[in-house]
Amino acid sequence: MSFLSAPHATPIWPEARPLRLGDGDTGVLMCHGFTGSVASIRPWAEGLALPEDDWLGLRVAAPRLPGHGTTWQDLSRTRWWDWYGAVEDAYLELERECDRVFVAGLSMGGALALHLAAQHDPDGVLLVNPAIAQRGLHIQLARALRNVYPPQKGIASDIARPGVVEPSYPKFSVKAFASMTDLWQEVRSGLRRVDAPVLLMRAPQDHVVDSKSAEIIRRELRDVRYASLDRSYHVAPMDHDAELIIAESRRFISSVLSAQDAQ
Repeated sequence: MSFLSAPHATPIWPEARPLRLGDGDTGVLMCHGFTGSVASIRPWAEGLALPEDDWLGLRVAAPRLPGHGTTWQDLSRTRWWDWYGAVEDAYLELERECDRVFVAGLSMGGALALHLAAQHDPDGVLLVNPAIAQRGLHIQLARALRNVYPPQKGIASDIARPGVVEPSYPKFSVKAFASMTDLWQEVRSGLRRVDAPVLLMRAPQDHVVDSKSAEIIRRELRDVRYASLDRSYHVAPMDHDAELIIAESRRFISSVLSAQDAQ
């Protein structure tokens, strides 16, 4: 008798593992971005989960998106519905544990958060440099030539703060990138179904995502509150404005909860 050994799984980076923090009746589901990892949103997650002064802290969940935190080849074998499935599963689990749930996301994680908000009914949405559209011919080329384009150079560590490096892939598959743009189309088509209030935090000096996404969000959604991250680049939760993101997020969540309690 012979035994076949199980396939060797690609090790997951320690900093990319799913995150569960805090407790309480209010939860936040947090989504990281394309080619990145949970590490890019960890400071933001910790700032919402941990009690401090008059902030009681929240229950926070940040799943690892399939294909992320291992190798770029793993990512090339996944598509947007794989990423969305992971965040939706985490959201539904958090919804069972909490009375009220918010969704939050960085970059492509913002697209996933908005898609969740269109399918479900969160209490609020928090976005940092969300990506749901982009100017430039390269988007159309990626969509049209996704099966023939070679891997492209990575887009990580757009950070103004010296010495800070975002754990991310050095390159990415155009097939996976094009799938992300398919997600963008799904998100844009469903924006009018998002009823929850939205906090939009954007860095004017973002070198990865241009202003088009923010313009669409502010135009299409009914309740958008805006904060400018003037000292940071794209990965703002790891940048100079990390504390500002936490403060604005706490203020937004407290405001939404207070308004609900007053009704």
